[in-house]
Amino acid sequence: MLLCAFSFSGVGHAQVFDRLYEDSPRITLAEPLQWVAVPKGAIESPDALAASAPATGPWSFQPYTDDAILPTSNTQDVWATFSLPATEALQTWYIRMPGQAIFRASLFSRNPQGGWQVQSAGEAIAPAAWSLRTRVPSFELQTRGGAMQTYYLRFEHRRAITARPMLLSPIEYIDGASRVGVVIGLMWGMFSLLALLCLAAFVMARNKVFLWFGTVVVTLMFTQLVLIGYGGWRIWPHSAHLNQVMGWVSASVSMAAGAWFCTRASYAKSGYPRIHRLLLAVAAGSLFMACLMASSQNLVPRELRNLWLAFSTLAIMGSLLWMSLRGQTWNLLILLGAAPIGLAALARLAYNAGWVWNVEAAQAAGVLSAMLGLLWVFLVLAWRSRAALFANHRSAALATYDPASGLMLPRIIDDRLPPMLLRARRQKSAFGVLMLRWLNQAPSHDEAGDQKRGAALSRIGEILRGAARDVDTVVRHGENDFMMLVEGPVTRNTLSEVSTKVLADCIRASEKLGEANAFELHIALWHDTPSAQTSAQEVVERLKSRLHQMASGTKRYVQFVDSPSDAVSDVREDLSRREDLLAKINEIEISHPALASEQASAPGS
Repeated sequence: MLLCAFSFSGVGHAQVFDRLYEDSPRITLAEPLQWVAVPKGAIESPDALAASAPATGPWSFQPYTDDAILPTSNTQDVWATFSLPATEALQTWYIRMPGQAIFRASLFSRNPQGGWQVQSAGEAIAPAAWSLRTRVPSFELQTRGGAMQTYYLRFEHRRAITARPMLLSPIEYIDGASRVGVVIGLMWGMFSLLALLCLAAFVMARNKVFLWFGTVVVTLMFTQLVLIGYGGWRIWPHSAHLNQVMGWVSASVSMAAGAWFCTRASYAKSGYPRIHRLLLAVAAGSLFMACLMASSQNLVPRELRNLWLAFSTLAIMGSLLWMSLRGQTWNLLILLGAAPIGLAALARLAYNAGWVWNVEAAQAAGVLSAMLGLLWVFLVLAWRSRAALFANHRSAALATYDPASGLMLPRIIDDRLPPMLLRARRQKSAFGVLMLRWLNQAPSHDEAGDQKRGAALSRIGEILRGAARDVDTVVRHGENDFMMLVEGPVTRNTLSEVSTKVLADCIRASEKLGEANAFELHIALWHDTPSAQTSAQEVVERLKSRLHQMASGTKRYVQFVDSPSDAVSDVREDLSRREDLLAKINEIEISHPALASEQASAPGS
């Protein structure tokens, strides 16, 4: 109703204030918005302006048009005036300045006693002292019944103001603040996620380039929060000094972090030493500029600050471009992510220089480009680190595993068997060790025989890994010897079942290959609760001794080291023993269908 009254009053002037959205209603003013430039400090109260006629007095007001540029500078201020019509009931309105980057803005309105009530906000004032604690300078005004209300705005800035203030209803003002809050939340979430991903990538890959990139992410996130006004709003609300300098300081620190990251990620030190020294100079110079600007805003002229940040941005992007043109595709991928960030930084610097008029557009470009560019660079780093990680894992595997059988190397026994003995001794539990000897096999000196032996070794490795549990360790201990460390507590029957499974799989593999003795094994088992005198070397020696006894001939292919040795058997006894073993295995599988299905699905069976 009040908007309708404003819009259709008999006499009024079209609103020249900016609108928050394209479909925002235009509010009709009782007196149009006008402005006048005056020397700095010449007028301290609107009374001097109110005493003269707007068009013919000593201060000649000009209409505030859509393309008006307020000529504020270090030597002059701009005053503006407008009037709102009377309303039947008390009505609240909000004036929002175009972005946080304004030195000082003041609103003068009449209080009920007829005096001037002043509201001030801007960089020169601590955000806690603003009339409204918001992200950007804003003022609240109210219209009362009986007569129109006249207001005055005073703009103090170091350069011309190109954007117009906004006159908003309470609903629009709250809606705009809510949308900005959503954007800030998304930005916090995106940057925080990237920072955590960088930390996780460093932990997994042990590549310091992720730490440096995480530093870039954190500093750039902080810079964006400062530039959109969140820093003064939430972090240092009581400091006018930080409110003025932290935008420059954070931008310089971000530039230093970006230059240092490029020195580490581009490998410029080895291939392009001059570019490497240039990037180091940019990083050191940016940190030095940040220290100077943090100490005093006036210590470094504004033009020099803009010039240094522009030079640093172009130096980083130019270095990446030069190395990319010289054939380093890796640097081109980094450049594709750094380019939108650099262009957004140049857009912000262009606004500082007066070449770009819309500060909101410059801020939005900075936030969006930072998010997209950093995400791209992280994906590129992750892609490159993935290849390096696979190479490292392959090298580690070759240092730990035997390539022929796929089992661990003998040195793993020295690393794992003593701790197993110690755990079993402390827990007073028994564990087991199996030593297997592949019979009638010797290294071949011809290529065909070597390939056949390699395939057989690979098959034995699969059989042993299939019989072991996740917690057990399987090792190739010699040319034809293998060992399995079975974690306790475990019983003798369990070790016998493991041995039976290994023998059964070897018999099946021999039958499939068509050679009865292709995978013939002798298995020695050690099972005990170790005492304080039991050593790893003693266990291994007892297993070797039993295998040596079994080599002269035996009825049993599986023997515990503490069992009595048997007599030598003839060929007919061996064949009978083999047939009895297969019959026993088949009976077990018939009585346990799950075991039979597992064997049927095993590879190569």
